[in-house]
Amino acid sequence: MDIEHRVVNLEEFAAVTGERLARIEARLEDMATKADLAELRAEVHRSANETIRWIVGMGIGLGVAGITIITFVLNNATPKVPPAPGAPITIYTQPAPATAQAPGSAAPRQP
Repeated sequence: MDIEHRVVNLEEFAAVTGERLARIEARLEDMATKADLAELRAEVHRSANETIRWIVGMGIGLGVAGITIITFVLNNATPKVPPAPGAPITIYTQPAPATAQAPGSAAPRQP
């Protein structure tokens, strides 16, 4: 009887183990292969690169927009003061000499 009890236990154990192996096999079929993992890794890298490009582009755009706004505000923050009225600018000219003489020549004498 003791041997029959052991055989029954072994048969139950074999049935349970078969079910467990079937579940493990199903799980292994659902698991990814090395090629799937390589594809997933490449996709993650592409996504990271796109995110980095987007962040850098947004940083540059915000920097340009910020500098533009700051320049506009600083140029228009204070009212423009017209120049103070002062004396008008006068330019004097001298009349041209009546006769041009060559250098070193003597002036003609009058009798």
